[in-house]
Amino acid sequence: MRSFLNHQWLCAKMIKLKEGVFWVGAVDWNIRNFHGYITHRGTSYNAYLIIDEKIALVDTVKEHFFPEMMSRISEIVDPKEIDYLVSNHTEPDHSGSILKFLEAVPDVEVIASELGVKGLRSYYGENLEVTSIKEKPTLSLGKKTLHFAAIPMVHWPDSMVTYIPEDKLLLPNDAFGQHLASSKRFDDEIDECILMQEASTYYANIVMPLWMSVNRAFKALEGLDIEMIAPSHGIIWRNKPGMILEAYRRWVDGLSKERAVVVYDTMWGSTEKVAHALVEGIAGEGVEVRLHRLSETHNSDVIADMLEAKAILVGSPTLNNGLFPSVASFLTYMKGLKPRNKIGAAFGSYGWGGGAKRAAEAELKAAGVELVDNDLDYNYRPTQTELERAVEFGREIAKMVKEN
Repeated sequence: MRSFLNHQWLCAKMIKLKEGVFWVGAVDWNIRNFHGYITHRGTSYNAYLIIDEKIALVDTVKEHFFPEMMSRISEIVDPKEIDYLVSNHTEPDHSGSILKFLEAVPDVEVIASELGVKGLRSYYGENLEVTSIKEKPTLSLGKKTLHFAAIPMVHWPDSMVTYIPEDKLLLPNDAFGQHLASSKRFDDEIDECILMQEASTYYANIVMPLWMSVNRAFKALEGLDIEMIAPSHGIIWRNKPGMILEAYRRWVDGLSKERAVVVYDTMWGSTEKVAHALVEGIAGEGVEVRLHRLSETHNSDVIADMLEAKAILVGSPTLNNGLFPSVASFLTYMKGLKPRNKIGAAFGSYGWGGGAKRAAEAELKAAGVELVDNDLDYNYRPTQTELERAVEFGREIAKMVKEN
């Protein structure tokens, strides 16, 4: 049993969620890029051990962290005593240790959604023995019962949740998570501002285009008495699970604050001058505005600011009759995330030939943004009169934000 122990991984105390339920995951302090967005604070891969007359492990960890997970399990129980392995999601940051786990615990029964069965076999071999939740929708461990429910496309087709009614505990895998590495495990141990910032960034960059699936998942979870939510990444919601549920409902509904986001890049400063003029006009009307130069800010950080913004203004200098590369990259990234209920506009500057503003407008429209017409496209360097016109347009945008 002790072969997996490595005390550099062990916490000062056992991390217990409920009686007989333990966190046995791993913390990835160093990862800075995940799903194409910057994870400034790292992440964790959360696995949960449930001990009763029978013993179940819900999810594993990224393959590299397998010894860390097994070390934590071994502090509580001999891993060979585990009867079931529940795979809520086949993505390798959660299923990556399955083959190693099955090598160490060969008699365990693996349980997944119907599509999870296909996914696991695709990743780990057609001969992998997996029980579908269609065959086993509930699992009695003794005093505790595991209830399974598929939540397809939150955020993969195979995704499902595990619910323990006796503990009022929801294990939803990638829903309600955050990419946040910490020595603490619970929401009441973390600064609330940091926690919600990372939760909203996670939603914006992973879950946002799947809002209809999240809405269906909410309906599937209706009626459940939930005291604690233990996601697969980040912090466990034991003190304020209602806070993250309420936030998700707000994000699913596409509700916004009185906020505008101005994003741009610039070659010789002309587009930057227009961007600052727009910010001046928006702020002058009392609307919150956030400004990002795309060569200095990662796309994922801009998207996080956009989640609850009503307006998005995008500026680009013309390069080869089209968009500046960093602006093109951002618009492609944003289009894939399908922001909802946004108004927007494009602006820019050009030398001997234009094109960037038209291209940006086409991309914004393709992303579902409602365009606001303007003529903010200036030859070489904008004059003071032209900048004043940009300030005035910023005021108009702010008034539209207030009206919505």
